[in-house]
Amino acid sequence: MTARQTEKRKKIPDPLRIAHLRQVINNKEYLSGAIYHIAQILSNEILGVQEGGMHDERKLERG
Repeated sequence: MTARQTEKRKKIPDPLRIAHLRQVINNKEYLSGAIYHIAQILSNEILGVQEGGMHDERKLERG
């Protein structure tokens, strides 16, 4: 990984997003959905599923 790639990956935390996440982390429905989303992404990666299933925002951002 080059220094430029490392700099590109560094992000400044968004205080509004952090505040929002602190609020919703206590919401059982939100937490359940987040866990399901993570499990679906991991399952897709383990099984090598390219299409279908849950979309991974990290891959969408990369283009």
